[in-house]
Amino acid sequence: MKIVIFGLTTGTGHDAAHSLRWRALVQALAIRGHRVIAVERAGPGGAAAPWTIPGGEWLTYDDWDAIAPEAARQADDSGVALAVAHGPDALAAAGLVRESRSARRVLYDPDAPASLAALEAGEGPAHLPAGGLGGFDLVLTSSGGPALDAYREKTGADGVTPLYPWIVPEAHKHGHHRRAYHGDLCCVAPDARAMREGLDRFFIEPAQRLARRRFVLAGGHLPDVAALSGNIAALPDFDLSHTGDLLASATLTLALARDDERRVGWCPTDRLLEAAARGAAIVSDRWDGVETFFEPGREILVAAQTDDVTTAMMLPRNHLADLGQRARKRALAEHSAERRVQELRGILDLKGGGDD
Repeated sequence: MKIVIFGLTTGTGHDAAHSLRWRALVQALAIRGHRVIAVERAGPGGAAAPWTIPGGEWLTYDDWDAIAPEAARQADDSGVALAVAHGPDALAAAGLVRESRSARRVLYDPDAPASLAALEAGEGPAHLPAGGLGGFDLVLTSSGGPALDAYREKTGADGVTPLYPWIVPEAHKHGHHRRAYHGDLCCVAPDARAMREGLDRFFIEPAQRLARRRFVLAGGHLPDVAALSGNIAALPDFDLSHTGDLLASATLTLALARDDERRVGWCPTDRLLEAAARGAAIVSDRWDGVETFFEPGREILVAAQTDDVTTAMMLPRNHLADLGQRARKRALAEHSAERRVQELRGILDLKGGGDD
């Protein structure tokens, strides 16, 4: 089966994490005998870290118009053409896939909660085609549960099924303790503006109550935490490539969903999955479906209110370490790129290649 995937990007920050996950998925597909053509936009300055796909092909570009004719030819000749709704060429790639002669035309929405929030506000999500998702044979979403009915209704998609985020075991490993990152509770918030409700309840309020504990908040667009509580160390210029070291330097990690993700539910965030894969002791905010991905009380702790976080911070270190190890085992077994490929093959009813 020939599979062509569009919407891949290289770069830094979120783009680098996106590239890491999708390259792992592509490699897992290729190992199973599928011929994968990965169409990937180069990062700033046209630089793209080279890679090879067993039995497949990597097409890199820095101008969509230049690659579009070859991309269309590849899609027309494929068994599956899949557009990832991510990056500057998301709309162009989705249009190309929908108009292709591929046997299966698929779109993957990597941020379904944001899509639903925009649609419910009467707006069109910037990363999805205007006019809805009719014309695709299948739409894959990063979240599932009851919200899929609303997603299907508001986008006009013919078929919708979840393909949850995944981790890359080779990359998401234990980090190293660094004094600068040491804390009793840490939280990575790539864009704190989208997490303000959760940050107030599950991070800032606990910091105000536990004045002798040290809290570490890393990410972008952080609030003025020093004015809110003097025991919070803010890292506004945090390099996400150091996430493993940050998690290894804190006793407990707050894996916080964005506010829209919490309202939609059934969306295991990259932050939760990566923290689990690294063996961190995790307290997650509560959202519908969380127990489907990790067992509360045995693999992770779950907080519905501020008191739940402060109570979690009082637990013995060896108990927290055991939680982290069990979460890591679950993440590697059920949330890896390899596991998502197994699920994707089942969703698409792909034939050929080795069976799992």
